[in-house]
Amino acid sequence: MNKKILIPIIIVGALLIILLGSWLSWYLKDEKPIQVYILDKTVPTLERTEHKSFNWILNHNRYVKPNGDLYDIDQDYYGFFPIHSKSQEFDFRSVRIHEIDDIATDYDMLYYADTYGVYYNEWYKRGTEDVKHTQKVYGGLNQNDYLLLKEMKERKKLIITEFNLYNAPTNGLIREKVETLFDLNWSGWTGKYFSSLDTAKGKNFPQWIVNLYMEQNNHKWPFKKAGIVLVHKFGTITVLELETHLTEEIPVINASQSMMERFGVPEYTYYPQWFDITFAENKDDILANFTIHVNAKGDSIMRKYNLKPVFPAVIEHTKDYKFYYFGGDFAENDIPNKTAFFEGYHNLISIFSRDNYNNTDKFYWQFYLPMMTRILDDYYKTLER
Repeated sequence: MNKKILIPIIIVGALLIILLGSWLSWYLKDEKPIQVYILDKTVPTLERTEHKSFNWILNHNRYVKPNGDLYDIDQDYYGFFPIHSKSQEFDFRSVRIHEIDDIATDYDMLYYADTYGVYYNEWYKRGTEDVKHTQKVYGGLNQNDYLLLKEMKERKKLIITEFNLYNAPTNGLIREKVETLFDLNWSGWTGKYFSSLDTAKGKNFPQWIVNLYMEQNNHKWPFKKAGIVLVHKFGTITVLELETHLTEEIPVINASQSMMERFGVPEYTYYPQWFDITFAENKDDILANFTIHVNAKGDSIMRKYNLKPVFPAVIEHTKDYKFYYFGGDFAENDIPNKTAFFEGYHNLISIFSRDNYNNTDKFYWQFYLPMMTRILDDYYKTLER
């Protein structure tokens, strides 16, 4: 056989063998039955990116439903359900008051991935209007969601929550109840890194941020470099720009020594997504912090709003109940579902992930994945089967 033909055949054959071996390694892993309650109210597309990466971890590690089926990203959650990508039809699944006790009894754990919701401009007009506040279609933490958290806490079952748990459109009373329930204190501030604040270059830069800032600053938007936007729940907005206010442009997650040892995460990780500034009553519950690298001018701006450049990224409470709060949009990552069924994929893709500030892959593979895997594995060992 001609070498020019033989070599490609050998390469393709070797790749197929590797893929088959990788799939068999995944398939032969022991199944781990666990009943997981997932809440995702922010599902404006069929991609379901807000809980997609958590679903990947469940599937990759062979966590299955009690009947042995894998978790289905399209069906196995509570929240907003888009019916068709080109229609305005939707459905939703919410916990009802009479179901709370049964769910708290039957489910082993819950993950509140996102409660922000879906809005008119995202659903009916889909991207044609770049504004922050339009009419809500569905969303916000409600009283039943809170009561389920309370029941799960009392039964000492694993609770995992993250960014936007109690931000708008959740009303103030529910937010205060959640803060009291878990000894948290939200500052009212959220923020995000942008690689360019130049609206002429960044076509996808949110116009509502520009409009809000200009309303409060004599109709001026002077920013051109990278930076971090901070927004308060009452509408106050401030911008920290590289060199003008920042010595490093992107927030960093700094893991404690104990977290690095327990979870296998790096000492620091770039974080480009939305975050909030939330504090724990007990400082011993903080596993990792966000750090915004401000200069003297940036520090002055943050102090003006009673903010500090270091604040919690991961909060853990496991003494008398099992609870985690992630201060960022950790679970949002558009990872291909089918790759979950190949052992070793995560190691390979982690090595080849691009190391740039806009890329969330590094954060996902090197921080979120090992952290969540360890949390689930440790908790699963405590369940009586």
